[in-house]
Amino acid sequence: MNSSLAIFAVLAIALAVAQQPEDSTVLAAGGAGRPSNGGGGGGGGGPVNLEQRTVDQQNQLLATSFARAFPEDTPAEFQPMVVALYVRCQAELDNCADFLWETHLLREYRNCAMTQRRLCTQEMQELQAQLLAMADTNNELFELSPEEQEVLSQLGY
Repeated sequence: MNSSLAIFAVLAIALAVAQQPEDSTVLAAGGAGRPSNGGGGGGGGGPVNLEQRTVDQQNQLLATSFARAFPEDTPAEFQPMVVALYVRCQAELDNCADFLWETHLLREYRNCAMTQRRLCTQEMQELQAQLLAMADTNNELFELSPEEQEVLSQLGY
């Protein structure tokens, strides 16, 4: 189980790292192509840093909420569903970030990111309920009838 969660963590980090170079080139191109947004040579760095920090914070909040919702003891057979949901949610946040890189409208980005995180939270809750129902069903399948328990006790188990 821990190896599955380690894979999940590596996947999350890989997504974040893979996003960084792309964002850096977009930021560099956006900064060079929009001198009016920078207001000058030194003023362009401030908004870009704030934008990047805001995007990083939203991505971290998403990762943290997943870590809380799906702890290390989440059964390995459910990990693909958790990872698929995480990837979908991260992609939606990335779409919000793309909007930010193109427009530099930080308030609108925050609204977009917050809305996406709310939707992901709802989906996480639904997935948790599904996983709980599946686990309950699996537990019921493994419960022994009184006759089966008697046979096992006679065999010494």
